[in-house]
Formats: sequence, C-alpha cells, structure tokens
Amino acid sequence: MHTSEHDEYAFTQDRQLPGAELGWVKGFVVFLAWVVLWRASFLLAYGPFASIWYPPAGLTFAAILLYGWRGIIPVVAASYVTAYWIDHMYGLNSEFISWLFTATSSTMAHTFSYAIGALFLRQFITMNVIRSLPSIIFGFLVLGVITSLLAAFFGVQVQISSGSLSIFNLYEDWLMRWVGDMVGVLVLAPLFIALLSWKTPVYSAWIRHLRISTQPTPMYHYLIKLSVNLGMLYLFIVVAWWFENTDAAFAVFFLVIPQMWIAYTENAFRAVLSLAIFSVSLALGVAWFGLAEVAMIYQFAICVIACTVYFGLAVPMLLAQSNTLQYQANTDHLTGVSNRRYFIETLEEELARSRQGKYPVALALFDIRKFRAINNAYGHEIGDKLLVKVANNIQIELRQSDLLGRFSGNAFILCLPSLNVDSATRFVEHLGNQLRYITLEEFTEALNVRYATIEVAESESVDEALARLQQEISGAP
Repeated sequence: MHTSEHDEYAFTQDRQLPGAELGWVKGFVVFLAWVVLWRASFLLAYGPFASIWYPPAGLTFAAILLYGWRGIIPVVAASYVTAYWIDHMYGLNSEFISWLFTATSSTMAHTFSYAIGALFLRQFITMNVIRSLPSIIFGFLVLGVITSLLAAFFGVQVQISSGSLSIFNLYEDWLMRWVGDMVGVLVLAPLFIALLSWKTPVYSAWIRHLRISTQPTPMYHYLIKLSVNLGMLYLFIVVAWWFENTDAAFAVFFLVIPQMWIAYTENAFRAVLSLAIFSVSLALGVAWFGLAEVAMIYQFAICVIACTVYFGLAVPMLLAQSNTLQYQANTDHLTGVSNRRYFIETLEEELARSRQGKYPVALALFDIRKFRAINNAYGHEIGDKLLVKVANNIQIELRQSDLLGRFSGNAFILCLPSLNVDSATRFVEHLGNQLRYITLEEFTEALNVRYATIEVAESESVDEALARLQQEISGAP
C-alpha cells in the first residue's frame, strides 16, 4: 500500500468508531452487567416496574452505539434471562408459549426502541453529520429522551397485554417507567460508553477529536467535591423525610451547583462518574427513607442536572477554542504582537474613545533598515530571531494601555494613548537607541533602526494618520 493510500485509509478509519469490536468476552461482560443492573433496579423500585433509574436502558444504548447491531445480541440474551426470572419472581408459572410471546415482545420493545436512537447517533457521528462535542451532546440528549419514551410506551403495552399492569393506571405507570428509563440513559449511558471503550482506539479517537480533557486533579480534591455533593444530597433527603412535605424535595435541584463545580474543575470521566454516583446515592436514599411519593421529583432533578453537566463539559472547550481562534486571528504568528489588521481595528476604537475623552493619541513606527541584506547574509532563521527580539524589547518598555503591532515584514507600529507628540517622541527615541544595540550570538552588528512619531489630529482618519506616519519615516535619517 502506498503512503498516500495508507494515510487516506487511516483518515477514513479515524472518522469511524475504531476499536469498537464486540468479542465473546466483551459480549459476556455486557450480558452479565445487564442482568446485574436489571436486578439492582428492581431492588430500588418505588412502584410496579418503576425505579428511580433503570440502568439496563443506559447499557443498551451504550452497547448499540459502540457496537452497532452486534451490540443487540448480549442485550437480547439478557432480556430473555430476566424475563424468565420475572416469571418465577412473581410466581406466574406461565406456559412456555405464553412466556415466549411475552418475553419476545418485551425484548423487542426494549431493544428496538433503543436501537433507533443509538444507531441514529452512531450514523450521525460516523458520517460527520455531528462532529463537535456540543452537537453530540445535544443529539444524545434528544435521542435519549425520544428512545426512552418509545421504550416505556411499548414496554407498558406489553405488560398490559400480559396482565402484569392494569390499564386503569396506564398514564401513571407509563410516566414512571419513562422517567426511570430516561434517567438510566441520560445519566449512565456516557459512563458505560467510557467503560466499554476504555483503553481502545475508539476512546482515544473520541478524546482526540472532541478535545475532551483527560487531566485529573489530585484524587483527594475530587473526593472532597464528591463528599460535599453527597453530603448535601442526603441533607436534603433527610429534610424532605423529616418534614413530610413534597415541596422540600425540590431542594435537590440546587445540587446542580456542586455538580457543575465538578464538571468545571475535573475531567470529563470524573464528571460523568460523579453523576452516576449521585444517581445511585439518590436511589438508595429514596429507598431507605421511603420517599416514593416524591420519587418523580428526584428523577426529573437527576435529568436536569445531567443535561446541565453535559453542556457544562463543553463550555471550557468552547472557551478554549474561541480564545485560540481569537489569538490566531489577532496575533502575528512569529513575534506574538498584534497583526496589522487587528492593530488598525483597535486603533480605530482607540481614536473614537480619545475623541470622546479629549485625550491625545500618538503613533510611532520602527523600521529595521537593510533587513533583506541581513536575511541574505545570515539566513532567514537569524532574521526571524532578530524580529522576535526587537518585539520583545519594545514590549518590555510599554505601558498596559499601549499597543504594539507588526506593520510589515521589518516594521513595527506603536499606539500610545494619552501621550502628545513631544512625550511620545522622547519615549520612541529611548526605544530606538536600545534597539540599535540588540545582538544575537550569530549576529553582532548594530541594527540600523529608523523611527518616526506623530500625534493623530482630531479630524484625521486612521488611513490618513498611517499615511502621514509613513511619510514621516521616509524622511527620517
């Protein structure tokens, strides 16, 4: 394979889900985890087939998103096992044909619903329909809500047809099941995705493309934040239990503050892990204190907090990208000072403020003469080093209000607010004398620097002032 063909192949593969291979070991892990999580949800149920969260929903979504249609296989196997378990748990003793029909219907309702959302999201990612972290988060949340709604609706229909649920409680049972499934998907699916793809190319690819932070703080910092979060959670749960007032349960929404604290200061995995720990702790608290009547308030609180945290994870990345792009757009890549475009834009704003505030603005131009000869004699690398050193020496002498820009290849321009032409000229002469003695190890000659200074007139435009400044330096010795 030629190099170009190899690079093209690698690039194509990189945009897919590399490393998301479902072998027998991982398939069995998904199967076993699904059964264990299903049982855990029943232990913390607060109503018929309703739990604070339904972890298997999140695992199903994660498995199908990572492995495609192959991810359905361990989920289907686990669904049949749990269907058999339910039949014996409730002493239904159904006939085989009846049990098979109910188990198949229930399995199809669950897997078909989550396959729709997970496969759509998988396709959107592999086809680059959605590429950035915020768009993936938005797609995941929308599809997670819709697919959990479908799974709850179809699941309730199956249970009504089998006689497990009464049609008279359809709305209540459907709503409880939908919110529980939604919590399972929105809160736990990202954690399951991270765990299933850990130390695989797909995990590395997502970290790289989405620019998710992987740098953790010291573990004790994380544990302190987690302890504060869980301590406040159980304080609010005890208050709701003590006062026996449903309104007190709404205090749990304030826990978005410590969760966002974790999201902004920890890496993405720890933020997602804290959400999972938070949801498990909340489910345990509802079970221990018998708060079934306010369970749905807690469920919606978990969903709202999770959505807020996920978008909170994207904010630092967006700010970093915005700052990087802004720096690249406004800065000369060699010297680190303002480029010509940004300098002129800033100068226009400064002149507008100066005319309102009635203070002077001076401009100065430094030109390194015979710079092309230096490049030809010593090489462009030495010439670049000289430009960087000139820029650094000027920057050191400037006030915070001053602005330095690279005007052309070998010329730098200064904006000096609140200085008249006399004060600015003395300052520029001081700088010019310093610049003449700049040397490098490879360049020991004295720099030939000429400079000029003007004060911008009140009626003068930026273009007119710059033209006058260039005329001044043309006549400089």
